[in-house]
Amino acid sequence: MANITLYHFEGCPACGHAKQWMKELREEKPELLPVEVEMVDVHKTPNFVPPEPFYYVPTFFVDGKKVLEGAVSKEEIEKVMRQGLKA
Repeated sequence: MANITLYHFEGCPACGHAKQWMKELREEKPELLPVEVEMVDVHKTPNFVPPEPFYYVPTFFVDGKKVLEGAVSKEEIEKVMRQGLKA
């Protein structure tokens, strides 16, 4: 499986939506259950340095490459999670 990382921070409304949508997608689409997403709080990670620059959260990386940044939708998150099934 591909490595997925979600960069976020506590209290970010868009990040909260992204996390909720990931939960809903796992409930609605059982094939996505095995997809693991590492969550990194950019404000709580000492000396945080992303694999490549980004300016907005939530931001998703797949295998170290930025694939989705900023305001996201449930459909876009599903696409990212499906990338996690490949590799």
